[in-house]
Formats: sequence, structure tokens, C-alpha cells
Amino acid sequence: MAKKSDKVPVVPPKSRRDIEKLADSILRAFQPEALTGIFPTPVDVEGIYELYIPAVVNVQTGYGDLSTLLGRTDVLGFTHAPQKISLVDKSLSDAQEKATNRRFRATAGHEGGHCLIHVPLLQLFKSISINLGEEVLYRESRTKLRAFEDPEWQAWEFARALIMPRSLVIDYHERGFTIEEMANCFEVNPAFLRVRLQTLKIKAP
Repeated sequence: MAKKSDKVPVVPPKSRRDIEKLADSILRAFQPEALTGIFPTPVDVEGIYELYIPAVVNVQTGYGDLSTLLGRTDVLGFTHAPQKISLVDKSLSDAQEKATNRRFRATAGHEGGHCLIHVPLLQLFKSISINLGEEVLYRESRTKLRAFEDPEWQAWEFARALIMPRSLVIDYHERGFTIEEMANCFEVNPAFLRVRLQTLKIKAP
């Protein structure tokens, strides 16, 4: 048996296509102009996290000093489903440096994925928690999970699909954009973009 700290909550499998559809539907509802690509308009991840998610799934989102709140220095975001609370660490939300600000966008998208995909699971389970070691329904360790069964994989796939819409990634690639140019259009770090390209089976320029 894996140690409890290595275990992850039980969540239903979710395909990459289903996650793409969810991200696309949110953009069409909240920020359709981000899908046009005529004038690069980065996705308003902060607005989705602060405004859309509380309105749609009734999760209180915000920012805080997670090292103080959780007593841990290795957590930059967490979503607590039973209490319907989601926080991103202030070290990211207050960042002025470009790379850190872009990491904030990715983290807010990731926690938003937990809010939209996993918090509604409270309808199925009496208690489920993301990133906190409370009594929940657990699977075996992450190493024994297929990717689409892993809540962390699902949340990261959502973040990438939300911030870098598939249609625009393909469009920018076909127009010959470099990695740096695409990263600037989406306001993401190049490493985050490269994973998205791999996911879409697009050879990095």
C-alpha cells in the first residue's frame, strides 16, 4: 500500500476532449474575444477565477499566504471542496516579475480546474479534498493511476486548454509563430506552452 500522502482522491475519469470542451464553453461564455486571434487577447484567467467560478459553482476564490495558512511552503494553490474555498498564494498573485506572473496565470487556471471539475463531486461523495490531507475517499498512489483518472492531470489539462485554446495554438503555429511569440500571445512561460504543443502533437518551431 502507498503511504496516505502519496494517495489521491477518487475522481471519475475525464478525457482530454471533454476537458477541452469544458474550457472552450467557459471562454465562449465569459470571454469570446479570446478565441478570435485577430488581435491577440490573452485569456482573462484572473477574471474567470475571481468572477466566473464563484458565480457558476459557488466557490469562494481568493489569494492568501498559504505558507501561514497551511503551515507548508511547497503549496502555491489549493482548493478545499467541502468548504468550497480556493486560494492561490499571494507570492504569485502579487508578482510583478513576468515569469512569476505567468506562473500565477497557470496556477489560477489549475485551481480553477479543480473548482469546476472536482468541487461538484461533492454531489457524489460526502467529503473530497484537493491538496489537503483530510479524511477523503482515496485511490492508490498516483503512480498506479492512468493519467485521465488523476485529478491533478485533469486540472493541469484544463489550465492549458483554457489559457491556450486549441484553435489559436494551431492557428499561431500555422502562421509560423515562434515559441516566444506564442508564449507572449498567451502570456505563459515557454515550458507551459511546450507541454501544450506536445499534447496537441504539434512540433515545436
